[in-house]
Amino acid sequence: MLKRFRVSNFKSLLNVEFRPVGLNLLVGPNNAGKTNLCMALRFLGRTSGHPLDAALLGAIGERWNVTNLHVPDNRNLDFEVECDITFRGLTLHFNYELRLESRRDEKSGTEFLEVASEFLKASGGRFANTPLVENRAGQVRMLHEEGFDEGHPNSPFYIQATTATNATMLSRLFELENNPRAILFRRHLQSWSYYNLNPEMLRSPEVGRDDGRLLSSGANLSRALFDLHNQKPRLERKLIDAVRDLEPKLDLFSFSAPDPEHVHLFGEDEKAHRFSTRSMSDGTLRFAAMAYLILIASQQAETAGFSPLIILEEPENGLYVGHLKPLLQRIEPDGRLGQFIFTTHSPYFVDLFDKHLNGIHVLKAGTPSSVVSQPDAAKLKQLLEDMSLGDIHFHELLA
Repeated sequence: MLKRFRVSNFKSLLNVEFRPVGLNLLVGPNNAGKTNLCMALRFLGRTSGHPLDAALLGAIGERWNVTNLHVPDNRNLDFEVECDITFRGLTLHFNYELRLESRRDEKSGTEFLEVASEFLKASGGRFANTPLVENRAGQVRMLHEEGFDEGHPNSPFYIQATTATNATMLSRLFELENNPRAILFRRHLQSWSYYNLNPEMLRSPEVGRDDGRLLSSGANLSRALFDLHNQKPRLERKLIDAVRDLEPKLDLFSFSAPDPEHVHLFGEDEKAHRFSTRSMSDGTLRFAAMAYLILIASQQAETAGFSPLIILEEPENGLYVGHLKPLLQRIEPDGRLGQFIFTTHSPYFVDLFDKHLNGIHVLKAGTPSSVVSQPDAAKLKQLLEDMSLGDIHFHELLA
């Protein structure tokens, strides 16, 4: 589970530290930096599986305007991660540091990123802040983990290599037995997912060829549910039971796949009457997608040894507030079955965190940087005697 995330010189964020728990809520006015923090997390997660250029494009939709405008002379972007992951029954603590340098191609005028330095360390068992990967501008050292763990007389020993600086070394690791901890950490980063669900895209029948996960807009929901239907029918039944709170006539999902690029999603009632996604409300589709993410995260956490990180922007959009509470109750607040970060502007959704005060994070705009703070839990409990948490947020008393 992610314990600490620090980012510096990414958009409005300069030396910003974020310490999430299992269930988290980001609040603050428009342009406070909530989405920038989510983008920074999303970008770092994508660097574990994509070249920097593609990771940036996938995270923020462009390859420029990345660094903070108030410090134009600083071309370095810094990221730090601390997380705990279970490995062979032992909790390992990982530290990951990545420094990128923003450069400009003088001929084309385009900006691009390069790896300046990258360090991954692990603690637990025989490992005590032991470097697993060291990357200094493409000059790489990688630990033979298994030899070190077994206490071979010549260990620790490192493999040296040279690599291009347009991607992290973490993204280039082969799935070898020599590096199981580094690979596990990479899989954890790859589990970091961001969603800003779009109802019209949720109705799309296009398959959306990627890594099989739900796309950030929800555009391949039909394909995701089709895979669930074929591979995890018991999980599909749990999803249908959840969605029936909004769509009582739903008894099962059915599909039509006229070609390899399209899957059409239908609901069916108990009499086998079909209805398409056009007959489902925007809120129902968003609820179905969020419930799907919660269920998939839970299953992945049980099998992978780590809690996937799921970021959801403004879950209240288009959804009756009464359905938000049972949705949130499906999440284990300790994060062991998935770590969740929500953003919101709704005092009604804020209200649902009155039992999870340690997961509230307030962002405020500032110059040169956005600021992240956590409310004083003791003061909040005192205020809660007279008003709801949503009212406290509305009156700007959280921070």
